[in-house]
Amino acid sequence: MTGTTNKLKILCLHGMVQNGTVFRKKTAVLRKKLDKIADLVYVTAPHLVLDPEYTTEIHRIAAAEPLAHEELKPFGWWQPIRNRPNTSDGYYQGFKESIEYIKKVMIEQGPFDGVFGFSQGACFAALLSELLENRTLVPDLIPHDFNHPAFRFAIIAAGFKTVSQEATGALFQNQIKTPSIHLIGEADTVIEPQKMLDLANTFVQPVIFKHAGGHLVPTNAASKNEIFEFVHKFQQ
Repeated sequence: MTGTTNKLKILCLHGMVQNGTVFRKKTAVLRKKLDKIADLVYVTAPHLVLDPEYTTEIHRIAAAEPLAHEELKPFGWWQPIRNRPNTSDGYYQGFKESIEYIKKVMIEQGPFDGVFGFSQGACFAALLSELLENRTLVPDLIPHDFNHPAFRFAIIAAGFKTVSQEATGALFQNQIKTPSIHLIGEADTVIEPQKMLDLANTFVQPVIFKHAGGHLVPTNAASKNEIFEFVHKFQQ
């Protein structure tokens, strides 16, 4: 979609208590592998996360300092859901605002061929994939006339389903047609591997790549090659 270079454009969504700068650095090896076929666009979520259960004192000090570099600050696509009720209309706190924010990004910086998310960002990527694909499910979030096509593919690393957000209860009930690859860390202690598989199984014919690592985007040779081969199909 990017003219004569024919490079794909991928929207990259970081995990909770991260930001676009940190995610970009943590995926530098993968980005280099994909450089000839895709441009990766990293964005930072709109919400600071200050919950001491999920952040360090260094995070919170940086968040309070207006001049601190974004890389030091903890952001999320919605606030941690533990001990926090949903909003009166059934959404996680901050979720609807993130939808509006990312829609603006898609219009201003897209169109995007694919989406790549890690952890909370992977959950968000899966939600966006289904919302763009089937606009009858929650039209208040992404209506029929939203001017961005469905993603052609999704890269989901350490993803999970939203199971307690009542307003999006219609999602993950039917199989999502967007082609997907799911990166599952068998030693992950933050997101249980079974939860990652449960999400993967909501997609039609998902590519499942298991690795021996924990809560991270794998960047060894096998994982880079697998991701490259998956993405390269959509350039042709």
